[in-house]
Amino acid sequence: MVKKWCHPVRNGFSLLEMLIVVSIILVIATIAVPKFSSAGDKANKAKIQADLRTISNAAAVYQFDTGAYPDTVETLAEKEYLEFVPKPPAGAEQYSIADGVVQVTLNGITYTSKNPEGNTKNEP
Repeated sequence: MVKKWCHPVRNGFSLLEMLIVVSIILVIATIAVPKFSSAGDKANKAKIQADLRTISNAAAVYQFDTGAYPDTVETLAEKEYLEFVPKPPAGAEQYSIADGVVQVTLNGITYTSKNPEGNTKNEP
């Protein structure tokens, strides 16, 4: 009589295989998360710079037409120099304007537009 060796059927993964897969996923996540979190900061800065440029240009046109800079950003929207008042990114203060200088503060950094061309300067 011939005996057949029966091997038990393996269903699933071993503990070692699972640990290896989990560690690989953790390494990938450790590398990827900082890159994704900085993307939000870059997007906020780009939005602020674009808004400063838009508001500054509208203020320059307003000054050309009236001979004086507007007192508030809302004035530019009311007088139809802007279609709407730009909304700053979450966590930022509202845009303000004084003597043609537009500024907003986000995370302790003040972004300022110094001239009608929209060049910006960051002040810590």
